[in-house]
Amino acid sequence: MSKRRPEILSFFASDFQRLMSSTEESCRNLAFNLALRSIQCNPSIASDYLPTFMYCLGSRDFEVVQTALRNLPEYTLLCPEHAAVLLHRAFLVGMYGQMDTSPQISEALKVLHMEAMI
Repeated sequence: MSKRRPEILSFFASDFQRLMSSTEESCRNLAFNLALRSIQCNPSIASDYLPTFMYCLGSRDFEVVQTALRNLPEYTLLCPEHAAVLLHRAFLVGMYGQMDTSPQISEALKVLHMEAMI
């Protein structure tokens, strides 16, 4: 139903935000997907998800961090006004979390650059 009427997703924003840090992978992935779909429908709400996204990037749960990193390029594209803070946090995650975040940072920069060229 959310594909045909994505505007209904805004009613569940707080649920998506809560589930974006879920330990259950399928719930977490679905929450990220629906949150991004909701933002695509209404880009003005992108910054509402920033605290949750930052929390997920800083999570102690490796899987939550990985899910946030996988969604970093698309979220950065939907929320370009906060790209600097998002990419800085991803860089710090890579430095202090001892994981390679360069592919996600590179992809986010690439999509931002392509968007700027349009």
